[in-house]
Amino acid sequence: MKTKKIISLILLFAFALFCESVYAKENAPTVRTSVDRKTILIGDRIKYSISVSCGKNADISFPGFQDDKIGDFEVKESGRLTKKGFFDTRTITNWYSITIYSVGKHSIPESEIRYRKKGSSEEWKSVKAKAINVIVQSVLPGGNIPADIKDIKGPIGFFEINWWIVGTILVVISAVLLYLIRRRRFVPVKLPHETALEELESAHANFLRGGSAEDYYVSVSDCVRHYIERAFRLKAPEMTTEEFLNSLKNTSRLSLEQKGLLGEFLNACDLVKFAKYAPSRPEADTVFETAKKFIEETKG
Repeated sequence: MKTKKIISLILLFAFALFCESVYAKENAPTVRTSVDRKTILIGDRIKYSISVSCGKNADISFPGFQDDKIGDFEVKESGRLTKKGFFDTRTITNWYSITIYSVGKHSIPESEIRYRKKGSSEEWKSVKAKAINVIVQSVLPGGNIPADIKDIKGPIGFFEINWWIVGTILVVISAVLLYLIRRRRFVPVKLPHETALEELESAHANFLRGGSAEDYYVSVSDCVRHYIERAFRLKAPEMTTEEFLNSLKNTSRLSLEQKGLLGEFLNACDLVKFAKYAPSRPEADTVFETAKKFIEETKG
């Protein structure tokens, strides 16, 4: 009895495969769409696939995506796989490695697959590949201002002195002071943190008036970098973020917590400057508040 049941199941399975193949050869192809992940971080790559099951005598035309874009997603790589099935059927899969640089819910739109009998001059028919929704999450902090920054330790540093340059500078300074005393006009010199706060407020005001997010993040990043250079006498012109942070690795002027916070801040700015990330308004305000807090609590 058990043997008969097993044989019956095998025959039933074979019959189902046969019916499916006949349907695939005589009717419209079966189209399936899929992604390997439906929730990703910004800038991550996912694999999007369009699979078409059809008979071997069918011509299949996949959609062409203009400017290497599928909806809001950018196509980085693509390829095709063909797998033979039972009873002269086959499955053709076009895959695309795609990415996106804005957070939120995004849709990979539906596309049109065209088909007709191979070698035929009849008009193309079409079936739709269903749309797929993907959730894109930010890699930045969730809009929260980082914890308070503790005061820095006393400055310790060493630099070479060129006495010819120092003497020249002292002479020039003396001449300028003498001129100002005679004219009774004293021009107040701004401290590094005062200059930095003014630059920061100016950048934020320009952004609120409709300035671009990229220009805003460049200005805020440069403001903090120049403040550290002026306030702590650290030479770091034209350095990358990684080089700049490495120059601070051995300094005792910043605590480990401050160095970590500074690294997260500069990397967040680089994400906007170089990775096309489009920040939300709360994220832009958080960057402003973080930079302002860092300057105010390290001004000495």
